[in-house]
Amino acid sequence: MDIAPKYRMLMLFASALIATWLVYWPILKIAREKNITDNPGARKLQKRPVPVLGGVAVFFGIVVGLCYFKTMLSYTSLFSTLGAMVIMLYVGTIDDIRNIPPWVRLVIEVIVATLLIYGTHFSICNFQGLWGIRLLKTIWAVPLSVVAMVGIINAVNMMDGVDGLVSGYCIMACALFGLIFFLSYDYSAAALAAVSIGALIPFFIHNVFGDENKMFIGDGGTMMIGTVIASMVMTLCRYRTEYLMFVDHQFGLIAFCLAVLAVPVFDTLRVIIWRLAHGCSPFRADKNHLHHHFIALGFSHFGVTMAEIALNMAVVAAWTLTWRSGASVAVQFYVVLGAAFLVTFGSAGIIKLILRRR
Repeated sequence: MDIAPKYRMLMLFASALIATWLVYWPILKIAREKNITDNPGARKLQKRPVPVLGGVAVFFGIVVGLCYFKTMLSYTSLFSTLGAMVIMLYVGTIDDIRNIPPWVRLVIEVIVATLLIYGTHFSICNFQGLWGIRLLKTIWAVPLSVVAMVGIINAVNMMDGVDGLVSGYCIMACALFGLIFFLSYDYSAAALAAVSIGALIPFFIHNVFGDENKMFIGDGGTMMIGTVIASMVMTLCRYRTEYLMFVDHQFGLIAFCLAVLAVPVFDTLRVIIWRLAHGCSPFRADKNHLHHHFIALGFSHFGVTMAEIALNMAVVAAWTLTWRSGASVAVQFYVVLGAAFLVTFGSAGIIKLILRRR
């Protein structure tokens, strides 16, 4: 019996959610027994050791969800994405346990991003006339896509500072990307979005509202789910986008992706600029992220998560209004650029000013 696509997506979502919820407890037990924990420190906001294998539970839910309908694995792009997720999860988990040097992680990320681009044949090359470019040549599209993927993975990783922020943001991002994929009849990409949301929800609940049962997603989880987000951007901006739902060519692909990625990407950019301006290494950890400023202002972890998601959705709303008004893809891009700077650089500046006056 053939199942309607919307019901199939719901079943994928439900299977991933249930699988993650069930596997969460044994993984939590293993992390405690093996002492795979994140310990309190100068930059850490927790007051006791917390297990860091949450990313493994999320990955398990994603894989179970996709395997629920085995035909989904017949898509080469989806299989390649799963392979990249496995590598990122493994590298990040080792980093959680052994602390891999930043440059080693960076090299691995570049290699995995390059392999994923050649495995899926997807890259950021559809500029839709932005700056007079319709399709970017492969010689430029591949390095641009590698830089973008590595940037997205690290931006998501650097968000991981308060409970629920990474999982809450990624649920929002996957929902937005998944909606576009579903309306464009790209069901393999929509399936990945659906199972990612399903797998992230149980973790989000435990991470935010749990006490004894709390786990952190860890570098393994952030690098893995960052790879999922990056692959969605590559899928949406590829050479041939099946845009059956959005016949209007003014739907700005790059502007939309930038709007969805606004807070993690631009906050990371802000922090790196600050570090370089103060003579510090861009890899040096500090407490200058937007979520650190919100915490200093007195926000709870859940409040920080909701505030940053709201800021990101404000950028998406600005893009939506610009697109619906009939603006060109260039105008959409510049509006998103301005809005993203405003909600990250502007918010950080305002919070710092308030804290100084206190």
